[in-house]
Amino acid sequence: MLNPAASADSALLLTEEFLVFATVVGSIATLPTFIEFISEVRKRRERIYLSLEDVPVNTLNPRLAGMDALITSIADLIDRARNPAEYKDLKIGNEVLIIGPIQSGKKSLAERIALMAGMERLVTVYNPRDSDALAKAKSIVRGYKSKKVMLLLPRIDLAYKESDPDVLTELDALIETTSERQNVLVVATTVTFEANSDLDNLFGIKLTLPGAEVTHGDNREIPEDARQMLAEVAVFYLKEAQRQGFRLQGMTEDQFRSRVLESAINPAEIEDIVVLCQTTALYRRRTRQASDLIFTREILETAISRVAAE
Repeated sequence: MLNPAASADSALLLTEEFLVFATVVGSIATLPTFIEFISEVRKRRERIYLSLEDVPVNTLNPRLAGMDALITSIADLIDRARNPAEYKDLKIGNEVLIIGPIQSGKKSLAERIALMAGMERLVTVYNPRDSDALAKAKSIVRGYKSKKVMLLLPRIDLAYKESDPDVLTELDALIETTSERQNVLVVATTVTFEANSDLDNLFGIKLTLPGAEVTHGDNREIPEDARQMLAEVAVFYLKEAQRQGFRLQGMTEDQFRSRVLESAINPAEIEDIVVLCQTTALYRRRTRQASDLIFTREILETAISRVAAE
């Protein structure tokens, strides 16, 4: 006689065996995809490892020759990076672009600045075209909340030459978000430089080495209404500095404004020029080279060269 219970057990057993078989077949079918996924993850990690370096600054020993005059000329910038609290009222980003020929010592100069500025960690992204490396660098830098960090981006011009929108978006976000932090100094190097380019607008301070390839392009005519607006901006920032105790020496307000307008082509550059004048004046008073907060013609010309790469 047919046993209904036994038949039900047999059917259940067959169903379970079928499900196990289907699972095994499915697993075998998806195994190549899984292996490929694991392989891609491993390659991505290796790529990030090769593109990124995070080292203590006190282990650096940069070989640098022929740049003593340049190092001396940027003593105020180094002091600001070393003692950010002393310059906290100055509204300028902590980003520096070093422009110079291939093999001219740009990376070594950055490392020397890191040492002199008392940085504790140097995070270097050797391939600024790798969005994964950029994202990892951002995470590392943000993790150093109490340590002074230099973020170094060698040959940043290569990323802009390729013009990958995703990479450039990641790169811009990395620089803007990290340079706002007082404990971070962002330094990039480039072989070529074009004024009023995206790269120019991203960095407030430029250091130009001998033989640097700098292109200023055609002198674009600025409309009269725009020139008037820029003149008002120059007056505004100069007045702001004067309210903070800074004063002109050896030039009038009109002469100061006219010289700034000869080089600056947008409000951001005007602000950067004035703030760099403040940086140098404050540094000279801090080091007793001056008894007052003074803008001289020399200080103004230095500020303009740093902003406009002249």
